[in-house]
Amino acid sequence: MFTYIGLIKVTPEGREQFDKAPEYLEKIREIIEFEGGTLERTLAVMGPWDFLAIVKYPDNETAFRVVAKIGKLEVVKTETFPAEDVAVFTKAIV
Repeated sequence: MFTYIGLIKVTPEGREQFDKAPEYLEKIREIIEFEGGTLERTLAVMGPWDFLAIVKYPDNETAFRVVAKIGKLEVVKTETFPAEDVAVFTKAIV
C-alpha cells in the first residue's frame, strides 16, 4: 500500500450545507474503502483547505478512481499527493 495526502476544501455548494460535513467525510471514507483503500486519518486544518486526509491505496490507478468518484460528489474539491517517509527520500538522494 502506498501513502497519499489528500487536501480537501468544501465547495461553495458544500458550504451551503456545511453542517453536513460529517456526512460528506463519511461518504468519502466509504468510497475509499469500497475501492480497496484505507483512510488512516482525517484532520481539520486552518488555512485555504478545510481538511487533510492520510490515505493508503494499493496503486495509482485506485487513487485516481477514488479522486474521480469524490469529485462527482460536487461538495468538495481535492488535491491528492503521493507521500513517503523522509528516510526513503533521503536514501534516494544519498
